[in-house]
Amino acid sequence: MIRVLSLVLIVGCARPVREAAVPVPAVSSTPCVPGPPLRAVDIYRTLEKYAWSLYLREDEPAPPPTTYGSCRVDKNVVSAADGTVVAELGCGVRVLVPGIVDGLGLQVGARGQDVLDRAPAPERSLTCVANGPAQVRCNFERGPDQDTDSDWYVVAGALDTDVLTGAAARAYVASRELVEIEVSVWCH
Repeated sequence: MIRVLSLVLIVGCARPVREAAVPVPAVSSTPCVPGPPLRAVDIYRTLEKYAWSLYLREDEPAPPPTTYGSCRVDKNVVSAADGTVVAELGCGVRVLVPGIVDGLGLQVGARGQDVLDRAPAPERSLTCVANGPAQVRCNFERGPDQDTDSDWYVVAGALDTDVLTGAAARAYVASRELVEIEVSVWCH
């Protein structure tokens, strides 16, 4: 009985153990602006006049370079402070780094299976084509009431055929990592 009482007193009087503080990263993984991932369509809306610089004639002046958080915007290119191209603007946003999400909430580094799992219903045909020698671009068929192109998802790899569609395209993209996302805003 004395042993039990002694143990209760020792445990009851023990100092609480302090947990080590979890370090907070000094640099956000979101490019340009610290915080949660940026939405590609919001970047486009904010920098739309720079997107149009892609379509200017030679005799038309481009908007002057500016900043977007810690990034630099020159014509239609958004670059991080170290020069890494974060995104390119045009009829949408070509996303090249993690930290910028598309309409499905996905970002560079997600798996192709994530795209397939989050694709809107009803299921639409997926088509994949070569995007140079080491990348493949895939997109879903437009919905019946969709005026603009659907987004493109680019994965590393090479095709041994010109085009993959349907189940073959889904099988190809499922296990691959997204290396680029092209978010359509007004592309036709």
